[in-house]
Amino acid sequence: MYESHYGFTEKPFNLTPDPKYLYLSARHTEAFAHLEFGRRERGGFIVITGEVGTGKTTLARYFLSRLDPRTATAFVLYPALSGAELLRTILDDLHVPAEGTSMKDSVDALHRFLLQARREDRDVVLLIDEAQDLSAEVLEQVRLISNLETDTEKLITIVLMGQSELHEMLSRRELRQLAQRITARYHLAPLDEVGTADYIRHRLEVAGGAGKVGFTRGALSAVHRLSGGIPRLVNLICDRALLAGYVGGTRTIDGPMVRQAAREVRGRPARPWGRPLALAGTAALAAAMVAILLPRALPARETTAAAPPVRAATPAPPSAVLEPMVVSMGHDTSLEGAVRAVQALWGQPPLERTALRTDVGQVRRLDLPVVLEMFHPTRHDTCYVALLRLEGDQAVIAGAAGAPVRVPLTEVERWWTHQAIFLWRDYDLAQSDPTRTAAWARDALGRLGYLGQDPDLPGAVARFQRDAQLAADGVVGNRTVMSLYTRGHYPRPRLSGGAS
Repeated sequence: MYESHYGFTEKPFNLTPDPKYLYLSARHTEAFAHLEFGRRERGGFIVITGEVGTGKTTLARYFLSRLDPRTATAFVLYPALSGAELLRTILDDLHVPAEGTSMKDSVDALHRFLLQARREDRDVVLLIDEAQDLSAEVLEQVRLISNLETDTEKLITIVLMGQSELHEMLSRRELRQLAQRITARYHLAPLDEVGTADYIRHRLEVAGGAGKVGFTRGALSAVHRLSGGIPRLVNLICDRALLAGYVGGTRTIDGPMVRQAAREVRGRPARPWGRPLALAGTAALAAAMVAILLPRALPARETTAAAPPVRAATPAPPSAVLEPMVVSMGHDTSLEGAVRAVQALWGQPPLERTALRTDVGQVRRLDLPVVLEMFHPTRHDTCYVALLRLEGDQAVIAGAAGAPVRVPLTEVERWWTHQAIFLWRDYDLAQSDPTRTAAWARDALGRLGYLGQDPDLPGAVARFQRDAQLAADGVVGNRTVMSLYTRGHYPRPRLSGGAS
């Protein structure tokens, strides 16, 4: 009705979860990063919870839209199903025929499909929205689906999105096996006042209304107060307020219009739906994210006097150096540059590279300069930085070009995928042949006290691997040899500084 009055190409505050309207607040950015991290783990569960109307379904559609086209996806929107019905829905979404109608027929068909997808190096993602509506019995069936695996890896990534009740369900004793398999978990909170204002601006801009309609400062504040920062309620109030502006022949929406809109939506005197959040830290981070991701082109002025747009007067966050690097660096060039930076510390190119999914604690224990894989939600791929030194809670990193910079370690962890590439030298040629490897490992483990009176080499290797946070399989592989070298007296650069 009012689109032509404001110059919109479409209504900006529809309730349909359209991915192009997704506003990446600080909270939504973190939720998306958790989805991406869990997906890259290739298996296990990802759980995203949030109150009604916080944008979970829109985030789900956005996440699915960003997946590689070769990724097979099943999206279950209405999960109030039996276990058999859920399986059939998943198979239908994956276009997988089942040879029979029994539960076993469905499971077998899904397993065959997952194995074929893995042979083709294709990922498979199952996303269940409104998962709080699943019964405990069906959730257990979902867990059994996650058991479909090879000897070395899971075959399917399962995303559960739902309201806060989902978190309570997963804390039940009978679902503890599922809860233990969650690799990423995030609770999506409502927007703060800064985020609400920027959310409104973003949707108006996407609909073509930048510079054509203004929400006054008082109007923006009223929308946040009366909606509690819940995007769905923001949409309802703003849509009704725009209708009031159309009826009144104005393109400036003020506080009284918003309050009247809220009264009409609720059918009674306007008051907040939810308690506004007082998250000063999140406000600063949200403002920083919006400065990078979204333009600020929408004027906000009172009807009687001009006023500047509502913006957060906050200092630049600690990620002002690292985040732009992660956003802008190329995948291949950053990898080459990070490897060169680490190699320069060795003085000569090391012969070995070992990829390892790890954490900061293990990185500190290995005490080797390392290449870290980084990801940002605005990217379609990853990039790399070289972690050259750790100084307490500060990290010295190098990107694809330029001098090393010092940044807070917390900022490195914010964008790090936990995938690392360690460069090291096989000084004793321990891996030259299997016989030599076993003898070398026995000697190294003996010096470290892992053999003791027990001559069993696999048992000693497994004990060392557990201490080194490696898979305790008792096999002296590339990762174990590297870790043993870091415990010995060999010349090498150290992450803690200097060389030995």
